[in-house]
Amino acid sequence: MVSEKSYFRFVLVIIIAHTVAYLISGGIAYQFITKEFWEGEDPLLAAYLRTPGNAELWRYAMIWQIPGQLIRALLIGLVLLPLHSFLKEWSAMKTFLFFSSLLFVLTHLASAAPSPANIEGLVYVKPEFVNLGFFKMQPEMIVYSIIAGMIFAKFAYKGKTKDKV
Repeated sequence: MVSEKSYFRFVLVIIIAHTVAYLISGGIAYQFITKEFWEGEDPLLAAYLRTPGNAELWRYAMIWQIPGQLIRALLIGLVLLPLHSFLKEWSAMKTFLFFSSLLFVLTHLASAAPSPANIEGLVYVKPEFVNLGFFKMQPEMIVYSIIAGMIFAKFAYKGKTKDKV
């Protein structure tokens, strides 16, 4: 029998894993890889995203960045809740690989929302965006998926020590 506390922990760890991984990977990628897409004379993403170049729009994005990620993470946790008992039986490494892969594929690569860095974007986004951004944007999502997977595998299940992540 699984307790309500165990379900709560599962969702809470997903919320923490997603949000922390999102902020860390996004911050690193922004500073070292994708800053040129956000800032400068004619930043690539300014054509359709809120960027620092427009202070009013950027202020809105900064106010809602963390609440938006908490909502996304809550939804991810709730939709994965039926897998709780199943994943609990797996080793930490298998859980890490599954969760990291799931996040990379479903929140990024196979996402239904077109982006210069995903499959939907390859189909619908103008070539100049995809050509400049597809490969440069992958490291951020790979790092995000790895960090989130590590946090989830380590903390989602109390006492899970079958192997180390």
